[in-house]
Amino acid sequence: MKAIELYKFITEHNIEYHWHEDDVLMFVDCYNIKEFNDLLPGTIFDDSGIDCKMKDGYFCFKMEQICSYCDIEMFDVFPKEDN
Repeated sequence: MKAIELYKFITEHNIEYHWHEDDVLMFVDCYNIKEFNDLLPGTIFDDSGIDCKMKDGYFCFKMEQICSYCDIEMFDVFPKEDN
C-alpha cells in the first residue's frame, strides 16, 4: 500500500480518524473493511497479523504499525488536528 492509496481510501469513504498521542486511530465502517483489507500487503498478516478493535458497525485500527510496515509517513496521510 502506498500513501496515496491510503489517502484516497480515507477521503473517498469519509473515514474518521483521530490523533491519540503519537498514533492515529482510524475507524473503518464494516461495509468498507473488505476494500481496506485489499489495500494492505498480504505479508502484513504473516506473523501475528494486525491489531484492531471490532465495535458496533466499525473497526478501529492503530495506524502507526500499519504505516510503518508500508513505509508511509503518517503526517503525509493524517494531518494533525488543531485543538
